[in-house]
Amino acid sequence: MRKLRVAGLALAGPALLTGSLAAGSQWLGDRDATSEVRGTTDTVPRDEVARSISGHLSLPVIPRGPRSVDCARDLRAVKGAWTHCTAHYLRGTDRGMTVRVVRVRGGEITYVHDAPHR
Repeated sequence: MRKLRVAGLALAGPALLTGSLAAGSQWLGDRDATSEVRGTTDTVPRDEVARSISGHLSLPVIPRGPRSVDCARDLRAVKGAWTHCTAHYLRGTDRGMTVRVVRVRGGEITYVHDAPHR
């Protein structure tokens, strides 16, 4: 009975690790977000864009994401519009990135960010 338990653990461990890595890499690969446009200005406020990016750069289990994220300006609801954002990490490292609009539908826009530049 003990040999079966050990064999089961030996088989389950790598499968669990593989599944976790696959889910984590897909989660890290998702760099798009959808937000509602503020009606009076046809933009998404830069604070909301920064919050969204900060969430993408933080891991749910290992909190090594940025201390904060700042964006230069609000994101206009026009396909191709962009803004520059900076992620500030604990060790004093700042990483810049570009956020651009990829889709506008009704009162929502979808935007993506590139990987933080070193």
